[in-house]
Order: sequence, then C-alpha cells, then structure tokens
Amino acid sequence: MYILGLDTTQAACSAAIYDTSNQQVCARVWQKMPRGHAEALPEIINQALAQAGISFQDIGQLATTIGPGTFTGVRVGLSAARGFALALDLPLVGITSLEAIAAGVDNHRQKTVLAAFDARRDEVYVQLFRNGNPACEPLLLSHEDAANLVGDTDAEIVGTAGELLAALNDRLSLSDAPALPDAAIVAELASQLNQPCQRAAQDPVQPLYLRKADAKAQKPLLNIEPGKLKLLPASAAHSEILAEIHAQGFSNPWSAESIASSLSSPGVGALLAVDGLAIDDEQEPLGFVIFRDAAQEREILTLAVRLDARRRNVATFLLNAVCRNATEVKPKKIFLEVSENNFAAQNLYKKLGFSTCGARKDYYTENDGQKYDAIIMQNAL
Repeated sequence: MYILGLDTTQAACSAAIYDTSNQQVCARVWQKMPRGHAEALPEIINQALAQAGISFQDIGQLATTIGPGTFTGVRVGLSAARGFALALDLPLVGITSLEAIAAGVDNHRQKTVLAAFDARRDEVYVQLFRNGNPACEPLLLSHEDAANLVGDTDAEIVGTAGELLAALNDRLSLSDAPALPDAAIVAELASQLNQPCQRAAQDPVQPLYLRKADAKAQKPLLNIEPGKLKLLPASAAHSEILAEIHAQGFSNPWSAESIASSLSSPGVGALLAVDGLAIDDEQEPLGFVIFRDAAQEREILTLAVRLDARRRNVATFLLNAVCRNATEVKPKKIFLEVSENNFAAQNLYKKLGFSTCGARKDYYTENDGQKYDAIIMQNAL
C-alpha cells in the first residue's frame, strides 16, 4: 500500500509517498516557502506521484499535519487531504507538526525530545516526548515556561524555537534535525499506527489550533438585498477575467495561472458578482471572492472588485454571499486576512461581523518594498 503524506503547517510545503510493503519512502518533494502553499501544493503532489511512478488510484491512505502552525498553512494541507479522502474514499490520519519534527531526531525513541515552534508574541508551540511517546499535550507557552518543561531531565530540542529555548536552559541541547516538518516523516508515522483509521466522512480529522482568538466574534452577518447584483459560481475557466479584476486592486496581483491552480484545488470555491440587469450573454463581471473550506471552517483567500464598480456594495454583496453559501462542510467560522494599512477593508469587515484574532508579521510587501502585517479576522457563524 502507498501512503500520501502532506505538510503545509509551517514555512515549508511538502508531499511524500511511503511504500508500506517495502517500509520506505519512495518519493519526496520538499520546498521551503513562507507563503504560497495553496498554489504550490498541487504541483508538489504531482511531482511526488511522478517520482514514485504511481497515480492517485494507487494511493491507499492519506496523512497530513494538523498543526500547530499558521492559520492559513494548517488549513491548506488539511483541506487538500480531506478533499482527496472524500473523493477517493480513503482513510485519513492526522499527525501534529510537533510530532513530525520530533520524529526527525536521530534515535528519538531513546531520547527525551522537546519540539518547539516560534509562535511569535513571546510564545512558542511546544510538546515534550520521552522515548518516542508524548509526555504532554501540545501547548502554547511563554519562552521561560517552555524551556523549563523538561524539568530535571536533559533533552534535545528541535524546531524553529530551538536556539531561543536552548539559550534559556542548560539542559537543552540543540538538535541537528530539520526544524520544519517533512511529509516523508508524516507518511512514515502514519504507517506505524497500530489502530485502524476511519474514513474521512466518518471521523473527520480536525485542525489543531492552540491560540485562542484575541477578541470575541460579533453577531453573525445579516442578509442583504442583492438589488442590481447577481451571483454566479466561478471556476478555472474564469481565471483570465478574475486576474484582470485582481490586478486593479492589488500591487502584487495573482496571475491567471495561480488563480486557475487555486480553483482546481480541493475545497476551493469562488463566487462572481455580475450586473444583474444585463442580458445573460452580456453580463458584466464586477467582482469576485475565492474561498477554501476545511474542517467546518471557511477561509476567504482573496476578494477583489473592479475599479469602476466600486461604491456599489459589491464587496458587501460578495461577503454576505460567501457567509450564507454553505457546502457540505457547513462552516462554523470564516477567516480572512487583510493588510494592516487597508483601513477601508478593515472597517467593512468589522461592520459585517468580523473581529481581529491574530496577525502575521511583514506578510505583505508593496511595490516600494514597504512591508505590512496581515491582520487575521474571523466571523463565528
């Protein structure tokens, strides 16, 4: 049997194939990237399948990291894995990203290993392992508390917070193991599970979020009167016109190729707002929204409105539509990201019930090189 492993939780994107009959990894594609996982993952999976010389029909099981990690990253891999599992009726295993990096330490089953990721805000995601077994649950702790988690035991530390915590406790020695997760280890760990895993439709694998929202969600969105606007589903066939609209609102716009790739990914959908009074054959596209569904959550990947269609409530219309439009995922929360300098968009989102729940440092880069944080907002439906 072949197991397809995925990871997108941190600043890397990878896919790997594990052959259970030979008990070895037969394909691995790993790329370091701080963002762009959604666009890169489909091609990375295709490359892994090509390396192994197999097709999706040969896959017998799926495995993916479930976090902790970035808000977007966790959902990208999980969305793809759940989509494949449902479409192909395959079992799916969830592996924490902390377990994945701990298992990368040489002779980890004979050691005490502290796995830790930098979670920013002077905090880390951390988990302690003894002889290959979890000694505690994944935790979000301060630097000092995380460094002292080993108690009186000497331990090897691995992860992006390794150097930081090792400097705080002499009992921690920095590991030579990779600090970022690897899908090859994820697939191998899945093969070692003793208990049979359930079909995704019966026992959905859930994301692991350790950080709570910074603010309480406001009231759910209210329906609005569409008026002169009409809503249509969008697909990869619309990628050219969507790219044209996107270029009118962003300094680093998505290309038609990247939009088509996103819309071909599992769990991704799009809605197009057109002039509702136009004749069908001459409908004018005014704006669009692309979103991704995973584990009863929906993420708005991007929203754009044509310049000459501004001040017609197109963005409001699309936001309300994407919050009303339910799929089999039946989202309970909706997430989006917005630049810290885009005050108009932030005010609109707040009016429609979104509240701040996090931030990503220096995520956006303008044409002049100026960097801005991405403000993460959520709406609890």
